Amino acid sequence: MTRSGEKSLINLADDIVHQLEQHYLKTKSKTIHPLGRSYALLLDSMKDADLDGHEIVHRVQDILNRVKIQENAGNKNVSINPHINNSALNTLTLHSHNNAIASKAVQDIISESTSQLDHVSYSIAIKSILSSNKWFDVVDKTTGVTTAQAIENIFVQMKNRGLGNPNRKTMTPILHSLSKEGNSDEILHVLEWMEDMYQNWGWDNIRPNHYHFNTMISALARNLNDEKSIRSGYIAVQILDKMKELYNNGNAEVRPDLVTYNAVLHVISKESGFQHTKKNQCGSDIGERAEGLLRRMEDGEEGEHISPDIFSYNAVLSAYMNCLAPDAASKAQTILQRMNEKDVQPDLLSYTICINTLAKSKAQGSAQNAEDLLRVLENAYADGCEELKPDVKCYNSVIYAWANSKEYNGIKRANQILSEMDALRKSGKRPDLIPDAVSYTNIISALAHDSNSKNIQHTQSIIDNMFSMMNNENDQEIQFDSAVYNALIYAQSKQSGSAEKALMLLNYMLDGDSKSKVRPNTITFNSVIDALSKSKERGSSARAEEVLNKMQQLHELGHKDIRPDTFSFASVLNAFANSDAADAAKKAEDILQHMHQLHMNGNDSVRPNTVCFATVIKAYSRSRQMGSAQRAEEILKWMFEVYKAGNQEVKPNTIAFTSACEAWSRSGSDDAVERVEGLINWMKELSNRGYKDIKPNEYTYNSLLTAIARSKHPDKADRALKIVDFMQSDPNLTENIFNYNNVLLACAYTHGTPADRFNALKVAIVALE
Repeated sequence: MTRSGEKSLINLADDIVHQLEQHYLKTKSKTIHPLGRSYALLLDSMKDADLDGHEIVHRVQDILNRVKIQENAGNKNVSINPHINNSALNTLTLHSHNNAIASKAVQDIISESTSQLDHVSYSIAIKSILSSNKWFDVVDKTTGVTTAQAIENIFVQMKNRGLGNPNRKTMTPILHSLSKEGNSDEILHVLEWMEDMYQNWGWDNIRPNHYHFNTMISALARNLNDEKSIRSGYIAVQILDKMKELYNNGNAEVRPDLVTYNAVLHVISKESGFQHTKKNQCGSDIGERAEGLLRRMEDGEEGEHISPDIFSYNAVLSAYMNCLAPDAASKAQTILQRMNEKDVQPDLLSYTICINTLAKSKAQGSAQNAEDLLRVLENAYADGCEELKPDVKCYNSVIYAWANSKEYNGIKRANQILSEMDALRKSGKRPDLIPDAVSYTNIISALAHDSNSKNIQHTQSIIDNMFSMMNNENDQEIQFDSAVYNALIYAQSKQSGSAEKALMLLNYMLDGDSKSKVRPNTITFNSVIDALSKSKERGSSARAEEVLNKMQQLHELGHKDIRPDTFSFASVLNAFANSDAADAAKKAEDILQHMHQLHMNGNDSVRPNTVCFATVIKAYSRSRQMGSAQRAEEILKWMFEVYKAGNQEVKPNTIAFTSACEAWSRSGSDDAVERVEGLINWMKELSNRGYKDIKPNEYTYNSLLTAIARSKHPDKADRALKIVDFMQSDPNLTENIFNYNNVLLACAYTHGTPADRFNALKVAIVALE
């Protein structure tokens, strides 16, 4: 019950213990009574409890008091022993972060002279102090005691209780906490503090040694998970320098060894990997920093006992693999060559890292260099070197290198490498060399983004071949996951006229009798809908809606990986907006209404957004049905209502307004000009009120010019020219050829008196000039 995490079950367990307590107090039964473990479990169950500081402390103290009552009543199975106290301390410590009440309760238990404690108790108390205080923080404002002094006091208490001097286990929470914090000043000061404790108290096991330092450096590598850790490589080097300083000052136990240096190199390489994920960070110097330390190790500058090994070189290779330097690949190749010169035989990891670095490089020839290293491994393995047997990861990196190389035959060469893998597997020479999802997605993703029109036929040939492999019932070894299918469908969507093939692949996945054991997910369905929405094939919009309905149906049947989302609906809306069907706009509006209702009923995954509304307005702007312009403007007004009601995702913008203007300009309505002018005035009013995303642009005014050109106003030529003159005077507007074409159309189709037509001719001449 206590381990269930369910509050009701934990309370029930507490009630049972209460009943056992009452029974023992009344009967002194030797068989029915609470056990010490019962209380420890109750204390442990509160670690994840959602309670405030007062309630946690109250609950812990209540349980400890109940233990004392049982102990005083003669229950020999219950006592306030170190195990019970440690459970209480652990629970309080987990709640002590920014919780002064829980922190004080920990100190009260530790300071109580009658408390039964052990080394673990004091380690927990130290952890409590460090969880809510930095090394130089004042823990007790009344006494001015700092974190360092508080921990020193704990060590003295521990010694006075006869538990001996602090040891490595006692120091572990301090070292890990400071390394996780990543504050170099605090780390270096605590090392000096440890030396002071040795000098002041003679505590040998607390004096800094290479174990303490290596623990801190290793912890830095494990905690590269936030912004504070970006400079961990620098901190590791500072710790190494401190080690050398203390060693030179007479502490022989702190002499850095090869483990220390490799740990520092490892931190630097990991730091580069962390920085590589940060778009606003540049880790281009990290490889050079790692190599600089490696060179000093090679040249004996770090001591004759420090000679780099395979781990040292691989760490530097990793730094170059992860860093952003443009010459990282060539530097990695140089290090690989240098390893042989230094009699350090590169292992499979060395080659794999170097191949990965080349695969990421944009330099000309990198893909070929990656393939050359793969051939080195193949030849070594053929000569009997089992340790250099290239695995699937090596081949995948070379495939990636060619597929993304931008070279003329890159994708073709990547496909050939994949075929080589398959041939080696089928021949029995390398039965373990089974292409995986990464093998295929590397090529498929490159195909999808290949903009070279000359490759379209070749691209489709590769896609068709992969689909054939998927459908091969005789080959059960190659397994494709959803990522492969999704990538393949995405690639199909990029090929002209391939929406039907994307739909066929989806149906293949849905077919329970097919070889595919992978079932589609939301991404799969969305990719197919997106392909259909961009297709020019007749009936694509209807099929996109059918796929959306299928998604909804499967979700309702319990398929948790399939659920329509905003993108699903937006793609179907786009399909109808691009459709020539007479009822396309009405269909789009019905889908938007359904989407809005689902969201209002609590389905937040289909929250309509600006794009959805703007797409429906666009659909009406392209519609030739009577009343489409009026409906477009009504959708725009509805959009405002939804936005004002609290859906911030439906913020009206210039695109939505311009589409409504286009709807009126194409409507042929007698008041089209006035309706467009009304929308533009509304836009200006909203812009002045602070709506930054709403402001008439050249396309908006072009809609007005179109409406004027198609109107029957006798002075439409003058009106059109005035609008162009206004656009020229506004620095935020740039007139274009369409604007002038509309002016000329207004002139050409001016009717009325001979004077009106003559004036239109003069306007046309001015426009042409």
